[in-house]
Amino acid sequence: MMLFGGKVVATLGFGLGHSLGPVFVAELAPVKMRGVCLALVNTMIVIGQWLNSVAVLGSKHYNNDMAWRIPLITQIVPPALLLIALPIIPESPTWLIIHGRPDEAVKSLRRFNGPSFDVDAAMAVATIAMEKEKAAKKEQERSSWIECFRGTNGRRTLIIVMVYLSQQTIGVNFISGYLTYYFRLAGVNDPLAIGQAAYAIQLFGNMCSWPLVDRLGRRPMIVGGVFIMTALLLVIGGISTIGSQAALSATVAFMCIWGLLYHATLGAVAYTVGGETSSVQLRHKTYSINIMCSTAASCVVFQVMPYLLNTDQANLGGKICFIFFGLSLPMCSAAPRPNKSNIGIGFSYLVRRIRWI
Repeated sequence: MMLFGGKVVATLGFGLGHSLGPVFVAELAPVKMRGVCLALVNTMIVIGQWLNSVAVLGSKHYNNDMAWRIPLITQIVPPALLLIALPIIPESPTWLIIHGRPDEAVKSLRRFNGPSFDVDAAMAVATIAMEKEKAAKKEQERSSWIECFRGTNGRRTLIIVMVYLSQQTIGVNFISGYLTYYFRLAGVNDPLAIGQAAYAIQLFGNMCSWPLVDRLGRRPMIVGGVFIMTALLLVIGGISTIGSQAALSATVAFMCIWGLLYHATLGAVAYTVGGETSSVQLRHKTYSINIMCSTAASCVVFQVMPYLLNTDQANLGGKICFIFFGLSLPMCSAAPRPNKSNIGIGFSYLVRRIRWI
């Protein structure tokens, strides 16, 4: 019961960080670096998963409670570092303008955009937008959440939710979350050690997304990545039906390749799309809706996965990929995100210049 309570508290913190973090980054990052900065959110997730796996590897030799206590204790380090850094992290310029602190908003904009940034123009646009929002606040107070589903805002919400749901339907919780367990079922010697190599490959894939997210564009990376990963799911599922040790080893190799592609495309770019697609006024609400939908889907997957994978139950092994293959087929489209400011993106939606495919 104590562990369950701790998990509930940790999940609350995860939900807040997952909802507010990308929104905060999208507001502070310079336009030219916003795609990379948002992709770094996934980089931190991969690094965290890897470090947790290292902690499990380091504690596997214990035959007492320390075997599970050490991985839990090490998770205190990231939030502790964040608490130390909080005093030097500037506030969001948008929040400062809303609360009547324009001078601090100017300092925040200059700090993150450099001395050559046109602060006056940015402040003028932001101030006008905030004034209009305040004027309409009373009228929209009761229907503000409904606004996320109307007109162009509804289109934005659908795009973000679709991209994030595709992370769940394409099988990341199986291939990344149950990677080490599957390695053991596949007969891999020392699966925890091999898992470190798999995480290193995933981190390398994520780093590949940094220069590509703005050069190739969001939509080509997402759609291209989803198509290739969907094909690999079919390959992994097909090889798993053979049942030989050589076939199982091949599925392990293809899963490592899949992990590299996921973190180079959908895994990283989803945070870029989520952070910059919604309107400035509804960004927090839109992203909250997105996280709720994504978390609900993730909970379903995590509840079902043990029954599908455990040897004393369905024991599907790699054939689980057939299920995710079917689920991922519809999730092969997304709107492109040009390298524009938030105001420019909003204007593009209003004049319907961005295709919906």
